[in-house]
Amino acid sequence: MGKAQYIDKENLKLLRSRMQQLIIDKNIPLEALSDRTEFTPKQIYRIIYGEANTSISNIFAIAKAMEIHIMELFVIDFKIPTYDVSIDFYRKKSKVKTEKIKEKPITAAEAIRNLSGEGYFNKTDKVNEEKTLNRIVKDSQTRFRNDFKTSEFSSALLYAFKKGSLKRYKQENTGSFVYHD
Repeated sequence: MGKAQYIDKENLKLLRSRMQQLIIDKNIPLEALSDRTEFTPKQIYRIIYGEANTSISNIFAIAKAMEIHIMELFVIDFKIPTYDVSIDFYRKKSKVKTEKIKEKPITAAEAIRNLSGEGYFNKTDKVNEEKTLNRIVKDSQTRFRNDFKTSEFSSALLYAFKKGSLKRYKQENTGSFVYHD
């Protein structure tokens, strides 16, 4: 058999006390939390007043339902234990990796979201400024990654179009699609 699940009862009790106090201060009925989280009233009660372990997802759901930032719940006198052996002892014993983790390259969908957020896809009447697939790829190669392929963008743009975040129309003279917000 494996180890029993770790439950920090002392700090969990402090967290629950904080939740209870905020519920009282904000005069929030448990029924409102139940409706907003889709937990049953019994589940809400167990999360807030129980003694068993609860998941962080449940805590997130309660915070959202209370309309507070999750960090407001963690304003508690968190008990930090003292240990006989310091962390420095372990640092000296083991080799700490110092090389940086390679950043994941930006995807075409992320590039489109970034461009859209910057107003890149705002509609224009100037033909030479219309956002065709080739122009979007070239601009993205210049700004984000020079190894972007047209195929990456064609599927990402089609997805953005189908999702409704971008509109497109066909140019009369070339037959190419033009994308805009």
